[in-house]
Amino acid sequence: MKKLKTKPYLLISLGGALILFVAFLAYSEVDNSLTAEDHLYIAKYLEDIPAIPANRTYENEIDIIIQIQNSVLSKAAHKNALPLGAKREPKDLFTAKAGLCYDRSRVIEKILRSIGFKTRHVSIYSTKQTHSSIKSLLTPGVASHAVTEVLTQKGWLVVDSNHRWVSMDSKNNPISMAQIRLSAAGAADIAWNQIPPNKKYMNPFIYVYGLYSRHGQFYPPYNFIPDVNYRELVSNIL
Repeated sequence: MKKLKTKPYLLISLGGALILFVAFLAYSEVDNSLTAEDHLYIAKYLEDIPAIPANRTYENEIDIIIQIQNSVLSKAAHKNALPLGAKREPKDLFTAKAGLCYDRSRVIEKILRSIGFKTRHVSIYSTKQTHSSIKSLLTPGVASHAVTEVLTQKGWLVVDSNHRWVSMDSKNNPISMAQIRLSAAGAADIAWNQIPPNKKYMNPFIYVYGLYSRHGQFYPPYNFIPDVNYRELVSNIL
């Protein structure tokens, strides 16, 4: 039987196309670095907030996280989204004095990272109507929310971007997004310090780390590729 030979130029073409595709994805990635402009405006958010002590405690961490959340919510209280295809960094939120959950969570994360915290951007999608994780991810207009998870000395803590609420139990221990999802699905009980103010935490949902938008219009280069940070995206499988 005669063997079919793969033509070298076809392999080269496929390899080149793959390299271009990977390069395009990398070019479209959400940049999480802190710029000089970010630091300038982050200082404005931190203006009335004392620095964390060098030998900080968990209580110190919770206190400053809540103060940062308060600062961002106070400076951008209006519920008007920053326009698609435009920057939504600390300066833009501060100047516009407006933003939605995905605008405020971005700024909360940058401020927290600037003072040494590790954060993860979390996108929540309701599965109450679709009963399917895939359908919820692919359905435009499905109920969604963007929040922040920050790593404290006692574990991951969720910081809401619309309300003055952080996820702690009755003993003030942090509650992770994974635990909240189990509770919403009826697979775990949580003795809340404060009941979540948003029903999206209480009804069945899925969440994705590192997905900033499904449409690609929040961060440069503003194309059709979803806004994703790949380092955070990896957290979904770890």
